[in-house]
Amino acid sequence: MKKAFTMAEVLITLGIIGIIVAITLPSIITKYKRKAAETKLAKFYSVMNQAIRMSIAEHGEILIDNTNKTDAANAEYIEKWYKENITKYIKTIHDEGADKHSDYYKVAFIDGSGFNSFMSGSSDITGKSNLYIFYCLNYEICELGQYDGENQFLFVYSPTKMMVEPCYSGSSITNLKNGCYDKNKGNRHGCAALIKANGWKIPDDYPWIR
Repeated sequence: MKKAFTMAEVLITLGIIGIIVAITLPSIITKYKRKAAETKLAKFYSVMNQAIRMSIAEHGEILIDNTNKTDAANAEYIEKWYKENITKYIKTIHDEGADKHSDYYKVAFIDGSGFNSFMSGSSDITGKSNLYIFYCLNYEICELGQYDGENQFLFVYSPTKMMVEPCYSGSSITNLKNGCYDKNKGNRHGCAALIKANGWKIPDDYPWIR
């Protein structure tokens, strides 16, 4: 006689497998999303600052003209500034340009991520402008000037330090979490800084990438 599974046994086995998959799959997907986000954030930080170091080595101090400009002139200036000082040293750029309808400069990378950048007015303390950089894990859904801690994260180029840093770097973990975990997307300035402070690892209780 040939031994075989009965239909009932097969159905029970498939049911058990389905339950296990249903339980474990969300966790696997979350881990994948978080790992991908961690890798892209750390890579962006490294690539941008490596480009800045190369630019400084070639040209010296990287200056920013803090003269107030119209939106169109501001976008054109930012585009020229990036191309002369930073993006010319980055080989992974797929597309770039000034946004025709705003004062933002936009860059896409070949890994699917990208950023848009806006220049603030001059600081009353330093007399220098900051470049705010809104980095997006997925450039296709990248919005101008947003930072939700899920797809978009806020960085800043400091002309004083001449480097790109996550906004609010140096703040305490408690303060960064209080802002980043806020339901209001407009208060999540410090999400990138929180992840960097955690060794470029997303904290276990991080609510926005699941």
